[in-house]
Amino acid sequence: MTGRTGKRRFLGLLWSLILTCSLITGMFMSAWAQEAGTVKGADQDIVVLYTNDVHCAIDENIGYGGLALYKKQMMNQTPYVTLVDAGDAIQGAPVGTLSEGGYIIDIMNQTGYDVAVPGNHEFDYGMPRFLELAGKLNCGYYSCNFISTASGQSVFAPYKMISYGDTQVAYVGVSTPESFTKSTPAYFQDANGNYIYSFCEDADGTAFYNQVQSAVDSARAEGAEFVILVGHLGENGITERWSAGSLIGHIRGVDACIDGHSHETTLSMIVKDADGKDVIVTQTGTKLANIGKMTIHTDGTISTELISEVVPSEVNRTYTVQKNDSLSRIAKRELGSYDRWREIYDSNRDKISDPGTIYPGMVLTIRQGSVVNENGRAVDPDTHSLIEQIKGQFNETLKTPLGSTAYKLTIKDEATGERRIRNGETNLGDLAADAYRVQLGADIGLCNGGGVRTDIESGTITYEDTLAVFPFGNMGCVAEVTGQQIKDALEMGAKNYPEESGGFMHVSGLTYTIDSSVKSSIKVDDKGNFVSVDGPYRVTDIQVGGQPIDLNKTYTVASHNYMLKSGGDGMTMFNGCNIIKDEVMVDVDVLSTYIQGLGGSVSSEYENSEGTGTDCGSGKKIVLMKIPAEEMELCRDFCAEKCILTGRKNDLIYASSHLHNRKRS
Repeated sequence: MTGRTGKRRFLGLLWSLILTCSLITGMFMSAWAQEAGTVKGADQDIVVLYTNDVHCAIDENIGYGGLALYKKQMMNQTPYVTLVDAGDAIQGAPVGTLSEGGYIIDIMNQTGYDVAVPGNHEFDYGMPRFLELAGKLNCGYYSCNFISTASGQSVFAPYKMISYGDTQVAYVGVSTPESFTKSTPAYFQDANGNYIYSFCEDADGTAFYNQVQSAVDSARAEGAEFVILVGHLGENGITERWSAGSLIGHIRGVDACIDGHSHETTLSMIVKDADGKDVIVTQTGTKLANIGKMTIHTDGTISTELISEVVPSEVNRTYTVQKNDSLSRIAKRELGSYDRWREIYDSNRDKISDPGTIYPGMVLTIRQGSVVNENGRAVDPDTHSLIEQIKGQFNETLKTPLGSTAYKLTIKDEATGERRIRNGETNLGDLAADAYRVQLGADIGLCNGGGVRTDIESGTITYEDTLAVFPFGNMGCVAEVTGQQIKDALEMGAKNYPEESGGFMHVSGLTYTIDSSVKSSIKVDDKGNFVSVDGPYRVTDIQVGGQPIDLNKTYTVASHNYMLKSGGDGMTMFNGCNIIKDEVMVDVDVLSTYIQGLGGSVSSEYENSEGTGTDCGSGKKIVLMKIPAEEMELCRDFCAEKCILTGRKNDLIYASSHLHNRKRS
């Protein structure tokens, strides 16, 4: 018996040494500690686990079951463990759409979050629903800059102060002002179209910076020795003045920033604050590909890791017996079954002589091992059980077959694996735009790249697949708009090219060219909404049905209410247009019905991952740039080595932005 116990203890130590596969940064002294010179951490390490942009990935990658397991593993190492989420958790997959976020809140409660910040997609089910969900999230939401304009006060508490022994850490929530255009604008307005909520947005970021600084100062005044921003802000491809880097560069008193929104995997990016002090910015990517782990060490230094794998292990925790408790009641509450009382008894024979006799105040050890889910991942059994229960409630509907495809329908660049849907044509973008035009009966179909969320793999296409592509529940509409409004919308979508934009336009019944050598002259208001084009257009060669667009002509355009009625992605050029088909069907049904209308089989027109331009002959729907043939030879070697040629027509070569940039340099 002694030998077996010793072996188990040795294995336990071994597991503790190999708990995870991770990437580890070097440590750095916090900006505040640099300035004060005397700030130390708590009496034990503080471990801050963090997630961002999970987008309903309940059991993808590490999954919530793996996250819950890892949190328990960390709690065996230090009593100071906190779990935070930096936004965009409740939307992005069928499990979120079908429950309007409710299932995700249930899982987050089970996982044990301590702090959460609303991202732009937390609002996608409407403000009343979000506020209802906020009341159900045990840890609550925090945001210093989400303001009710009627009261002038923040809707949620600006920060949460957590004590670790004698050390206090403030977690300051910050939400992106891009929420106005990256969710549905009407959700932030009253019935008359007046904004009743604010994110402290303005033209140069000053109001935003001042609001966050005020929250940081309040936390410091309350006694915070460390201040961590938990921001849904982003780093690249978003409005510059609202990025994490810009914010930190204009404020002081922050030690670190746990970020989200831009779906980047950022282990540790060092940004100088307004005083020139170093502040670490970190982000986990998306869909729980990684768990973020920030450690505030006892000497005041901070380090970050990205945990990519959680290994199986036995997790021990303690339970203090309450009045009227019995082993069976404890087993039901803590382990999920009355029948598991003997496990608790066997683990505590040194304390319990009679399983029928326990008393209040007795501290029991609860031993619980991990289990392996269907994806071969180690997960917490309780969280896994809840997830399986939830999945069972909607799987039958989701597995309904709609058709099949011999080709992967993608949002990515096939060569690099990087997301392409927000700055280039793809076959799934074409399919979505075609679906709007054909199913709703219009001259033109428009689909914003940010609205197409994931690939459809080759093989059988189910309702689950199409719902994952269109998880927002937007409604299909048809509007009468002028050629000028269409041109302005295309220009708005191309304003960031070659950088990403959620408003990048995929089209049907129409073709256009983006000339990236022309600097964008789009003018937007303080909320990021379109105002005008104050210079040359980047978008040229617009053709409708093979003919040059008539800017004065009225065309019918099929898309969704987010864009045509609510000005989503800042597309306010459509405000007030005549809606001739109003909210005909939900977007997922537009796509599903179109696929079924193809005879149940996606045709070879969509074989090319970079799009085929089904409505414009042999050319592409979107030409990203033009390079004269006589200049091609200058770049041919580079192009062959670094770029993907996407086609050739007469004296023009269509190539990637790499080629274009090479030419210009």
